[in-house]
Amino acid sequence: MDGTTISFHSPGSRPDGDIRFAVILTRMQGRWLFVRHKQRSTWEIPGGHREIGETPEQAAARELREETGATDFSLTPVCVYGVSRGGEAPSFGLLAFAEVRALGPLDPLMEIGEVSSFAEPPEAMTYPDIQPALFRYMQNWLNMQSSPDELWDVYDANYRLTGRTHRRGDPLAPGEYHLVVQVYVRRPTGEFLITKRAPTKGYPLMWENTGGSADAGEDSLTAALREVREETGLCADPARARLVMQVTRPDAFVDIYELVHDFELSDVVLLPGETVDAPRRLCGHL
Repeated sequence: MDGTTISFHSPGSRPDGDIRFAVILTRMQGRWLFVRHKQRSTWEIPGGHREIGETPEQAAARELREETGATDFSLTPVCVYGVSRGGEAPSFGLLAFAEVRALGPLDPLMEIGEVSSFAEPPEAMTYPDIQPALFRYMQNWLNMQSSPDELWDVYDANYRLTGRTHRRGDPLAPGEYHLVVQVYVRRPTGEFLITKRAPTKGYPLMWENTGGSADAGEDSLTAALREVREETGLCADPARARLVMQVTRPDAFVDIYELVHDFELSDVVLLPGETVDAPRRLCGHL
């Protein structure tokens, strides 16, 4: 993002008068809605400037109806974000999430010429220095809404327990980390198991390996085996799990396992709200 800086702030952290526009990341049936202006060939997130007398939330609802034709939807404010270009003072907007249940026709007098759905953001975006960052923030926010009261152990930068716990739905403080595990489940014959994410989660309906955050009190291997059991129904031998890699993210330590387990696809039991599908055949490589 050459010359562009984006900052994210909790709702209510900026004076109402600072919030000049609203942008709405919009999901329908597990896919994301993007819109195309009549005078452009690129795609953008629905949104626009506040009108006189509107709250940011009212502006978001109006823009969503006008730009997508949404007639039945729920809308949730997520954060305030600021955009600064070339060192100038930032402009602030509301980032909201909408779950749309029904669409009507677009008003032919309005500026939007097309609405389309995508599994992930399209390559040709009107604001490529801003929109991908908003999308990543939203996906992480959606993931945090899954079991928001779940407790994590807090680690320091040296992967040492601090003795504190943290509520999943709240942001971690700078310098705090939690533990995440990823598990690649492999049959002895070499095929890997993947599952499809539920439509209500971040990165909906996309294929992935098993994984998640460790609960408070869990060590890494215990968390890995629990995630496999919860997401696939498979009860595996801990002696068949091998830690192959450790990755440090800005707020998490990620332990990556290979787990060798002899199973059939008919043995897989999906967890409602987490996984919605398994492939009809296993993957020979990832």
